[in-house]
Amino acid sequence: MNRTFKLSLGAVCVSFALQANAGVKIIDNELGNFSIAGNVELNFNYRDRESNASGDQEFNQDGRVLIEFAGEKYTDKDYFVGVKAQPLFESTGNVVLDDAYFEFGKKDGWAIKTGRFEGTDMFPVGLDVFLEYSGDTSNDLYTDGWAYTYQMKEARGRGADGQLMYHQTFGNLYVELGSMMGDRSNLFRDGVEGTYHGHQIDKSKDSFLVRPLVAYDLGQFRIAAAMETNLVSNAVVANGVDISDRTGYGVTGNWSNDSWSVNVNVAYLDAVDETNFTTGVNALWNNVGIGYVYADNEYDNKELSGWVDGNVEVSTTYASYAFKDVLDIQDFSILLGSYYTRISNKLTQTQSDEHFKEDDDFGARVRLFYAF
Repeated sequence: MNRTFKLSLGAVCVSFALQANAGVKIIDNELGNFSIAGNVELNFNYRDRESNASGDQEFNQDGRVLIEFAGEKYTDKDYFVGVKAQPLFESTGNVVLDDAYFEFGKKDGWAIKTGRFEGTDMFPVGLDVFLEYSGDTSNDLYTDGWAYTYQMKEARGRGADGQLMYHQTFGNLYVELGSMMGDRSNLFRDGVEGTYHGHQIDKSKDSFLVRPLVAYDLGQFRIAAAMETNLVSNAVVANGVDISDRTGYGVTGNWSNDSWSVNVNVAYLDAVDETNFTTGVNALWNNVGIGYVYADNEYDNKELSGWVDGNVEVSTTYASYAFKDVLDIQDFSILLGSYYTRISNKLTQTQSDEHFKEDDDFGARVRLFYAF
């Protein structure tokens, strides 16, 4: 599919959705429904990053158009089948997928979902118009020699090789058992071409990750706990050591009341020769959001020698504001966001000054957002 066709297809989809009125249900009756919806997101970004090798300040624009096609069919016994597809048309001209899954089960009861999707967010960060971290700027990708802000997302979903999830509601209790399968060497930047604690990744094979979760709703309060781990030994190996042996735990709580919503999160990862602890708190009041995330990475040399010892800490503060229904147009928003993040190197032993630099980074963004 060439770029011209991709862009043309995107234009047709957007035009059709807009003409169909915002989030229209084309079919909606006792037998089922079919709807088309989506949103447009365009960002104007400024970054001042000490981690930028050139030392220059950065200005750029990015964004995407998401189109959602969703449908369900019901029976008179409340059983259902459903499907959802969300093509994502990036401003770069690339076309990718957000969600694409098939689901079946019983309404307000149990369901099984398979395809491409995300499980429950165990580290919600509130109104995060712009949020990056010193060190690894992706919180679900491990980069050797950089701090890692672990947030219980390694088995959350949207993998390339397949997912399967069971979830069910029992009154105020919700349970979820998610799984991911396939090659997970891409968790480590550069995959089998990369390194872990300074050692070359030797080989990889398909993994099988599980992510059980339980949540309880107490009215204004909601609390959830989960874990994630890989069940396949030697799925990713470096210097003869199974570095795919990673188990994470997380707890998140939410309090909501009128115009307030507050999240408190804790996540902990036990990996080979390192542990990663992350905690965060954020609040949303009307259109104002603020938050703080703290990560502590502790390293040692028990199984892979010659690396680093000690701790590296990352502290990140962020804030956002949303102007809603701009120009009196419903669902058109202009959002402002900024973050400040710094890394503190407390290592007692290090290989090189190139690792875990004490960078301070700042960013600001203006986002145009329209839901249709």
